[in-house]
Amino acid sequence: MISERKGTLSVQLYTFRDAYAADPDGTLERLAGLGFRYVEPFAVGSAGQPGIEHLKRAQALKRSLDAAGLKSPSAHIGAPIGEHAEAVLDALETLGIHRGVISWPGEVPGFERDVMSTLPGTQRFAEALNTAAANMARRGLQLGFHNHWWEWATLEHGGSAYATLLELLDPAVFMELDVYWAQTAGQDPQRLLTTLGQRAQLLHLKDGPAVPDQPQVQLGQGRVDNLAAIRAAPWIDWHILEMDSTDGDVFAEVAASAGTLIREGVSAW
Repeated sequence: MISERKGTLSVQLYTFRDAYAADPDGTLERLAGLGFRYVEPFAVGSAGQPGIEHLKRAQALKRSLDAAGLKSPSAHIGAPIGEHAEAVLDALETLGIHRGVISWPGEVPGFERDVMSTLPGTQRFAEALNTAAANMARRGLQLGFHNHWWEWATLEHGGSAYATLLELLDPAVFMELDVYWAQTAGQDPQRLLTTLGQRAQLLHLKDGPAVPDQPQVQLGQGRVDNLAAIRAAPWIDWHILEMDSTDGDVFAEVAASAGTLIREGVSAW
């Protein structure tokens, strides 16, 4: 049954990383002009930045968001563990972000992309995420994990890395399901969302050939049925648009995708 409940639109700022690097304030103002009220920043408290920079960058971003009239319910973050844990948490609180998402293993100190290619690596990674989640919980914040396509590698015990990670993680760690990358991995996004249930709290939506490292397109012009995925998970409040790359104008492509979701009655500003 299709729910009449609508998700709220947001957009991952990584989509506009080139424009944002050149003109952060202008980029945010342009997104607000398209109709967005919410954005999902990236690299907040990133493991690749000096700890002393976390709060300074968060304060600057907060000023820019406020000036554009935008808010950030979620962000891609560096894991709050180790010597810079408190600085990362301070940055999140400064921005008013309650849900921090690990976008790939490199945002967890000591880990790289291929960590989930083995069972021991997946176990160590889950332990680190659980530590980060506990640190966030002390401040009333939630930790999530965002997938790409490589997490469905088959491990030594015969299960997928993604399923194994889910079993090992504290149930409080939620999933930001990237519908596009899940299908690229050979998964059925609708079935996966049914399996995840309430564990899935955010959706990343994009379209294209469902092939790694290929340009993406506006929703409805590729191989991924994002509408079916949305309708399979009516409990999810946030519909977050993203494009890793495109041959078109990225602002126009994202605006068209937002318009599609609004016209279909599944999302709202």
